[in-house]
Amino acid sequence: TVHPRDLAVFADAASRPYGQSNPPLTLHYGAFAYDDNASSLGAQPYAYTAATASSPTGTYEVNATGGASPDYHFVYHGSILAVGTSGQSIAGFAPDLNATYGDLPLDLNASATSGLPVDYSSSNPDVLEVNGTRLEIRGAGQATIYAHQSGDGNHDPAFDLNATITVHPRDLNVFADAASRPYGQSNPPLT
Repeated sequence: TVHPRDLAVFADAASRPYGQSNPPLTLHYGAFAYDDNASSLGAQPYAYTAATASSPTGTYEVNATGGASPDYHFVYHGSILAVGTSGQSIAGFAPDLNATYGDLPLDLNASATSGLPVDYSSSNPDVLEVNGTRLEIRGAGQATIYAHQSGDGNHDPAFDLNATITVHPRDLNVFADAASRPYGQSNPPLT
C-alpha cells in the first residue's frame, strides 16, 4: 500500500489598512515528492478570510482549503490578516479670512475623509467663539481657528488645519444734532 504524502499548506500572513479591500491572499507549500509542484495537484488550495473592507481594526484568521490530489494529504496551517488604522485628512476648511464686528456668524464646513466629525477651536474666543460649526463674532481683532479630527479605533488622527481670521471694527456713523439758542444765552446741551 502506497499512502498519500502529507503536504503542508501554509496561508501567508497579510495586512491592510481599515476600509480597504483585502489584498490577494497567498499560500506556500511544504516539500513535494519527486519533481511535483502545485501544478501537479488535481485542485490547488486557496486562502480565505472572513474579514471584509468594513471589518474593524484587529487580526483575522487566514486559512487554506480546497486542495485535491490522490497522492497528497493536505495539512493546512493558518495565518493572520492584520487590519490596521487608516489615514484620514481634513478637506473643505476655507473660512472667510475677513469679517466685520456685527456680521452674522461664519459657517465652518470642513469634513474628514473618514466621515468622522471635525472639531474646531479658537485661539481668542473674545474675538471669535466656536459654537459647533459656526463662529460667533464677539469683538474686533484676530483669532486663529483650528480644525481637528482625533481619529478613532479605525482611523489615525488627521493633521490639524488652521486659519487666521481678522475681525475688523464696524463703521459707526455719529451725527451731531442741530441746535439753536437766542443771542446771549448759554449753548443748549449738544446731542
